[in-house]
Amino acid sequence: MTGARVVVIMGGDPRARSAAIADRLLDAGGTALVLTGHPGSIDARLDTTDDGPVEVRVDDPIARLDAYRSGAQDPDDEVLAALAVGSDTPLAAVLGWEYARRAAAAGVWDVVVVELDGDLTGVRRIAAAGELAAFVESRWPAHQRFASMAAGDRAGDRLREAHRLSLLAAGVAAFLAGPIEVVVVGDEPHRTSALAALARGAATPTVDEDGDGGYRVEYPVPGPLTSPASVEAGGFRVELGGFRAVLPLPALLTRCVMVDSHFDAGRGSVVALFVPDPALWPPNLVPSGFADRSG
Repeated sequence: MTGARVVVIMGGDPRARSAAIADRLLDAGGTALVLTGHPGSIDARLDTTDDGPVEVRVDDPIARLDAYRSGAQDPDDEVLAALAVGSDTPLAAVLGWEYARRAAAAGVWDVVVVELDGDLTGVRRIAAAGELAAFVESRWPAHQRFASMAAGDRAGDRLREAHRLSLLAAGVAAFLAGPIEVVVVGDEPHRTSALAALARGAATPTVDEDGDGGYRVEYPVPGPLTSPASVEAGGFRVELGGFRAVLPLPALLTRCVMVDSHFDAGRGSVVALFVPDPALWPPNLVPSGFADRSG
């Protein structure tokens, strides 16, 4: 075995999620690891004894945060300390996903189940990798991190830590965008599933030329945005009824400037228009007049 199937069960209450977990595992058979914040609610149909096929582990974000900080160049760094305060921070969520990623890659179990509380709360945990990556990029852009890391042991502790955080977020983002099954048992399952797909980078945007030298990108969304979309730290930020996420931006558009965005109800998507950034493109590839449009 080279890896486990990963199933995320979210929404509803602990009893509903527990029943959904049992249904999936009993149908699939084999061995399973269940990562949960509610070990006392595990369905009695599952054999979780020492010799049984199902192992239950308690979700402990504080322990993971402490372990992560202990491995830092400067465990008492004020920025890292701020990121590690509380069990519901993006770093805590990302470390939880990293735990699940490693468990799935270990090849010990046939299925790894991650149980998430709530609907929007669960979606925010999925979106945490993008949030953490955007935070690091906004404070310590990639070119600064890589230039510093080239200095080896002379690199500053904070930049070295930023690089470690960036690699962690990127690894988790790639894991979440992969073949993961998301099961929603709460209210509005279709909407929550659509938000979860956005949050984990599984909703692929489409990019087309707009006919005027710019580009048109569409991201599928389940409703109009609460506030206008924006571009920050190389990602596309959207907010929708309490859901916030920084979505992956196609590489081509990271060298462009967004000049407009709107919700297209007929297509069920947010549409954004981009033009080449004259500072990042060779002059012969930038149509005349784009300097004004991108400014």
